[in-house]
Amino acid sequence: MTARPLPNDVEALKALIASLDEKVRILESENRLLRTERFAPKSERRASDGFAATPGQMHLLFPELVEAAERVADEKRVEGVVEIRAPETKAVPKRRKHFPPHLPVMRTTFELPVDQRGCACGGTLEKIGEDVTKELERLEIAVVHEIARTKYACKSCACGVKTAPGPDRVIDKGLLGTGFLAQVLVDRFGMHMPYNRLESKYASEGFDLSRSVLCESAVRCAELLAPIAEQIKKDALASGVIQTDDTPVTIQEDSRHNSRQGRMWVYCGLGRQVFFDMTESRGRDGPAAVLDGFEGYMQADAYPAYDAFYRDQRILEVACWAHARRYFIKAEDSEPKLAKEAIARIRELYAIERQAKDAQLEPDAIRDLRRSESLPRLERLREWMAVTRTKVLDKGLFAKAIDYALSNWAALVRYCDDGRLEIDNNGAERALRTVAVGRKNWVFFGNERGGKTAAVMYSLIATCKEHGVDPRTYLRDVLLRIGQVSDVRELTPYGWKTKWAPVVEAHRASILERLALKTAG
Repeated sequence: MTARPLPNDVEALKALIASLDEKVRILESENRLLRTERFAPKSERRASDGFAATPGQMHLLFPELVEAAERVADEKRVEGVVEIRAPETKAVPKRRKHFPPHLPVMRTTFELPVDQRGCACGGTLEKIGEDVTKELERLEIAVVHEIARTKYACKSCACGVKTAPGPDRVIDKGLLGTGFLAQVLVDRFGMHMPYNRLESKYASEGFDLSRSVLCESAVRCAELLAPIAEQIKKDALASGVIQTDDTPVTIQEDSRHNSRQGRMWVYCGLGRQVFFDMTESRGRDGPAAVLDGFEGYMQADAYPAYDAFYRDQRILEVACWAHARRYFIKAEDSEPKLAKEAIARIRELYAIERQAKDAQLEPDAIRDLRRSESLPRLERLREWMAVTRTKVLDKGLFAKAIDYALSNWAALVRYCDDGRLEIDNNGAERALRTVAVGRKNWVFFGNERGGKTAAVMYSLIATCKEHGVDPRTYLRDVLLRIGQVSDVRELTPYGWKTKWAPVVEAHRASILERLALKTAG
């Protein structure tokens, strides 16, 4: 649509501008009306200044807390009531760890059912007070979550006080609830935000959360979740096929900022299990501890420390064609024609892998395709490299590329023996990228304990992503279940997805439906 020409007359231009201003005002008015019809409460009553939301709508913001209250009530056979209060407007005395007054307060009250209010003397227990604890909770918005456990006593005798049980706390006397803890863990280890940046972020929202509190909370959570990471490792090794890689990390030695270099290792199993381990050096002791008892294929780079694992043939070495190709890419400047030919021949091998992937072939069919298509090309490539090696400079980059490939040839062609194997180690490299990205933000681990905490959380979050599980939802639910589920396999991301995710989703949907009906009513 072409713009119409503007008039040359000044008065006509003024009239046109006035007409357009009127149209803008009309459109703005219609827009405000549409927004009001779409989003505002369906009532002529106006909310007072402050937290502008009706009680029914408020509940829609907090289905997680409603679900948690119902879960505790069912497990401990008590009655739970959830209430929401608007933020306080009066001044709050300055205390060491006060709760921000600008936040709304959500209150969960647990009471004994009527049939449990009888006293041994025959009298009736009557309400005499409450035990109230507060914690910061992180939902769609932050709230102060009060957990009140009603206390009862018999007025006929002095036989003591009976208090309604409440939920188990993730961190005893901790400041943060499970939802807030899950958010901190995902921000720190999933989004790579260092503790000092998290401290500043929460300070801007009015929260007095020091980096030491955030760090210690993450450490405590990692200690609770460590058995799950250990189960991920066991399942990865039990698959009989693993990929592994490592990257350097800096460990701060002391308050004088002396530091040393450690290593973060990743191990990826056939079932998309991802396990991280942190060691203080790149020696073979770290992998040896993880691989103790493992039998099967291990795909890795040609790191010499791995050679000891391959001697007894209990572990079969599978090399990586991506590593071999990089040597030829580096040699392109010195031997462009020969390097391009080598890269083109390797590209043919990858084309066969894409063919198998596009056809969604089973492992046996992949093995047969590689034996018929890849092995002949591999043999021709080996012969070409052997002949070409005699024609290039002995110490040149291209010679080094050929020497690397030929010296690791048996391991480079082993992927053709089993259709479950990959042509390269890129799966482990992709998993390890989270450390490389995060390292640019947090720079170093304060100590070895911090590195171990990161390894546990990386294991859980990376495995969640591999299985399409939201890490925050998973961590929040698992932190509630960790002391109640005896089979740790059910708490791995893939076990949780099968066992508990449908339960959580169904419960959440039921709560939202009930709250929506309550709001509509």
